[in-house]
Amino acid sequence: MDNHVILLRVNQYIDHPTQKNRNALYEGNPSWIDIRLNWLEKYLLHNLQTQQDKGLWCFMLSDPETPEIYKNRIKKYEDLGFIKVLETNHGDGDEYSDKLILDTYKSVRKNNSDEIICSRLDTDDMVGPYWNVAVKQMLSLENNVKRVSLETVLLYNFINEETRVIKFSKGSFVSTISKLDNWDNPRSFPHGSSEALSVDTEYPLVCMGIHDNNVTNQNWWPAGARVNIEKNQFDQMFKIKR
Repeated sequence: MDNHVILLRVNQYIDHPTQKNRNALYEGNPSWIDIRLNWLEKYLLHNLQTQQDKGLWCFMLSDPETPEIYKNRIKKYEDLGFIKVLETNHGDGDEYSDKLILDTYKSVRKNNSDEIICSRLDTDDMVGPYWNVAVKQMLSLENNVKRVSLETVLLYNFINEETRVIKFSKGSFVSTISKLDNWDNPRSFPHGSSEALSVDTEYPLVCMGIHDNNVTNQNWWPAGARVNIEKNQFDQMFKIKR
C-alpha cells in the first residue's frame, strides 16, 4: 500500500545556524547543489527505485526561489512516478507545511486508509532495498508502536569511501505512523528527542553520508566502528548505480 511518505529536504532555505547563504548554494564548480543532486541521483534516488516494496511516495521539499536550471532538474524527478516536488520554505511541522504535505498526499495516493507512515531523509542518506518493508513491519498502531528509530547505521565517507557502523539509538532515521487527522510529522521534532522505539537491526538498513559540508554528520564518524566492506558488497547492500 502506498501510504508511506518520505519527506526529503533537497534545498529548502530555512533559518538555521548551519544554513548557507542562498546564493552560496549555487556558486562554484561544482556548486553545493550540483554535489547534492549528483549524490541524490547516484545513491538515494536509485535506492528508492529499487525498493522491494514500491508502495511509497517521496515528497521533495525545495526552495521556491531555486534558479530555473536547477528547478527544472529537480522537477524532472517527478517523471519517476513516485515523486512530487513541494516548493516551500515553511518550517518543519508548521500549519502551512503540514497542510501542503497532507493535501498533496491525499491528491496522489492510491489507497483509502486513514493511516499514514512517514519518514524523513536527506540528500546525503541511503536506504537498503528492504527498508520500506522493514519500516512498515515495525510500525503498528495496533501494537502501540507509533515511532521507530533505526539504531544500526552505516556511515559512508563520500570523500575516501571508508565505511563504519554506529549504534545510534537517537538517530535521524525516524519513521512515524499516525492518522491523517492527527498526523505525526517526523520533521516536527529534533533527532535526539523523537521518543521513538530504537530498533537494532542485524545489519544496516540505512546509511548516513559523511562529508566536509555537514558538521553534524562528521561528528558521528569517530564514534563508529571501522568495517571493511568491498565495493561490490556495498553496491549490493544499497543497490548503488555506478
